[in-house]
Amino acid sequence: MKLRCLPVLCVVALAASVHASDAAKVKAATDRTVAYFKSIQNEDGTFGKTKGAKMIGVVGMVLDSLARSPEAAKSDPVNDKAAAYLLSKQSPNGSIAIPEFGLENYNTSIAVIALAALQNPAHKEALEKAKKAIVSFQLNEEMGYSADEHGLSFGAFGYGSAKRGDLSNTAFSIEALDALGFPKDSKEYKNAQLFIKRCQDNEETNDYPAMKGGLNEGGFVYFPTVSEFGTITGKNGKKMPKAYGNMTYQAVKSLLLAGADKNDPALQAAFKWMRNNYNAGANPGGKEAQGFFYYSNAFAGAFTAMGVKEFETADGRKVIWAKDLAEAIIALQKPDGSFANADKRWMEDDTTLATAYALRALNLCYKSLK
Repeated sequence: MKLRCLPVLCVVALAASVHASDAAKVKAATDRTVAYFKSIQNEDGTFGKTKGAKMIGVVGMVLDSLARSPEAAKSDPVNDKAAAYLLSKQSPNGSIAIPEFGLENYNTSIAVIALAALQNPAHKEALEKAKKAIVSFQLNEEMGYSADEHGLSFGAFGYGSAKRGDLSNTAFSIEALDALGFPKDSKEYKNAQLFIKRCQDNEETNDYPAMKGGLNEGGFVYFPTVSEFGTITGKNGKKMPKAYGNMTYQAVKSLLLAGADKNDPALQAAFKWMRNNYNAGANPGGKEAQGFFYYSNAFAGAFTAMGVKEFETADGRKVIWAKDLAEAIIALQKPDGSFANADKRWMEDDTTLATAYALRALNLCYKSLK
């Protein structure tokens, strides 16, 4: 007897089957990577022998990727050892960092993201102290920063000791605070939104004078007037910082986590940029492979925060972002389950860091596809 169904129902069933197949491929890739990390853990809880292996940020990235993997157990000896390493580096002020490495806010934020993923009640006090440390790193009036239209760093989070914030660190800080259930209507989030919007090529919502005169396309840069990929020629021949994918996707994720409404003009402009520049295999606005694994995290994080599985590009294509991204990442996986970027920028040639980025992104792809 032949199976008969209405055409629409058949399409839905076929789509579900395709997604299940894609999810299975992603899970197989994550399983290989999880096995790789478990095979390279050191006695002190760190992973591998690379230059950055003992850095809190690197260990935190690995732990978070393991804690959120499809088969993660509530308690795992590998995760417990990594968590113990992070907690052993907490200072009296709540920060989780190694003094000689500096970067207190960056490292604390990533450690918090990882520890929060474990959902271990025993970590509650340490996380509360770390939360207070992160909040203390935000640049605000109390630290001598102005909220007026000339307040470049106001509302931002930086590496910790630096006097200037940036969108990347701000994104990690917001992700950490969100993981701890920080209130959406807080002044900290409102101030962070102000800084993020000042990083956007969007005259409607960006009140910073020096960011006027761009192409008004809705993309974001690292810091108002500063792009890590040079400049473009804006209106009337004015040189302006070049918007790119890493920061645009981080900005979208961060604005949503910080309580911005999807109808906010800044987000609407960013969504338009995403439709015009959709690329799951490379950082639009960037250079070749530079920062691809970081980009994969920002890309997956933004679409996850948006709550969408399908996305329509400017040319009318309906794309499944998780499928596209997973395929791009898995194509780079080595037989042992690891990843590394041939381009050294931002430490992505460090196998431990690149592999953690890749697993974190694949986890979000799997969650969207399953």
